[in-house]
Amino acid sequence: MWTAVASTVLLEITLQLGAFAVWAIERKPVSAPSAGENVVLCVGDSWTHGMGTTDPATRSYPAVVQELLRARSSRDWTVANGGLSGQNSRDVLERLPSQLAQYRPRLVCVLVGQNDYWSRPALLDDAGGAATVDHSAYRFRWRIPRLIQWVAGKFSGAGQVAAAARIGDEWQPRKVAVAEPYRSEPATWGRNSASNAVKREGWKLATAKDQAGALAKFEAALALEPEDPQTRQMLVSLHRATGNEAAMKPHLEWLIAAWQREPGYWNGRSLVVALETCGRWQDALDVAVPFLARFPLDSMTWRYRAELEFFLGLHDVASRSIEEAIRLGPDPWDFFWRCKIWFLGKKDVDESIRSVFEGYEVFNDARKVEEQIRALTEPSRIARAVELAAVHDCDLGVRERLIRITGDVKASLDGDAAAAVLAAHLARIAVACRNAGAEPVLLCYPDVQAADDVLREAASDAPTAFVDLRTLFDARRGDRSWESLRAPDGHCNDDGYRLMAEIVTDALVQRFAAK
Repeated sequence: MWTAVASTVLLEITLQLGAFAVWAIERKPVSAPSAGENVVLCVGDSWTHGMGTTDPATRSYPAVVQELLRARSSRDWTVANGGLSGQNSRDVLERLPSQLAQYRPRLVCVLVGQNDYWSRPALLDDAGGAATVDHSAYRFRWRIPRLIQWVAGKFSGAGQVAAAARIGDEWQPRKVAVAEPYRSEPATWGRNSASNAVKREGWKLATAKDQAGALAKFEAALALEPEDPQTRQMLVSLHRATGNEAAMKPHLEWLIAAWQREPGYWNGRSLVVALETCGRWQDALDVAVPFLARFPLDSMTWRYRAELEFFLGLHDVASRSIEEAIRLGPDPWDFFWRCKIWFLGKKDVDESIRSVFEGYEVFNDARKVEEQIRALTEPSRIARAVELAAVHDCDLGVRERLIRITGDVKASLDGDAAAAVLAAHLARIAVACRNAGAEPVLLCYPDVQAADDVLREAASDAPTAFVDLRTLFDARRGDRSWESLRAPDGHCNDDGYRLMAEIVTDALVQRFAAK
């Protein structure tokens, strides 16, 4: 017995000495920021980016925080919006070191987590980089339990769906060619082959969320072929995403003039996408309607028309438009939007779930089904998906796979695995901020989200400041209904984000005053 105890003590001492050695080697002082001492960096997902506003560059909560801070202080505050729609905690952690180096902020507002519960990110590998190791002090922790957890996780596959591997041809996603009857429509530009090659590289980078790389490629493509509306449309989207309205404006104006001058296929389609990207929904719809009168077989523009009608609250019309897109297409995004229109617009959960299943019948993409079923979030809705899968009217093999997929999602979505990954990433986000000389401030969402408790606990564990947006939002909205502060897609609208910004600004001012 005493031999076992001695061996355990020796192992713990060895692990502690090893951990201390790693800390001592990697420890290095962090100089106080100078150029960015009046900078606040906001990172997160679509709630930070400003999805739902009429103009994210000026109406998102970070943009309004900058306006309010400048009004309440003699300092020339800069609030940088580092949010990006669709990001989960892993995405934020991966991008954070470069953002910290770029902006050298004094404070970092963090609002992320809701996407973790449907995207299910794996824990980002911690290679011991300086960005994610706390250099400020050695923290004593019992190391043997952590070693056991690590080994158990390696052998159990923690965080993965506890189901047998999906192998076999029947599980392979299916590619479906989308009809594009107008692709050969005469273009007003020269279809420069070199430009097309550069554009393809740019689209790949944009898909990978490398905005800077994609922007460079499309600027190069424009130099090769300045009359290409596709390139102009992508430059609108990329400049819009980075908040560079001044750079975006001339490309949008060019597209508007090109459509007025020559209402052809490529000019019209590119303008619809660009206007939608800018949140000018009615203007985009005003182009889409006459465009589709001339080019009625263009499924992509029918989908954009459905999106625009959804954003404008025209849910019945949007439903008809998306059905036309599916009839002419289909494209995986058609079924995504059909699901969204029924779920958020027409409040019909069953029909939205059937839309997911119908998309699977076409594309056989189990991963997409998992993502969309997880996005239902509430256990009762996910249980309903399991029930509907069992009676879905389709091929028997397809039904069996749907039963398997929805059952796996239900089994894995107790939230514990996603919460553990989120908590680990939040802790490392806080460390990365402090290593860069910035103070992290964690926020929760203004409406109920599964991530709220994890965010609150992470702030307590760090420890760091926490802004309980949900409680304060409910208290401050007074007689205003939540619906009056929401955009059609469930995010805040302009008024909702302004209320968020007022709450965050008060919290930041208090932090500054306390220093």
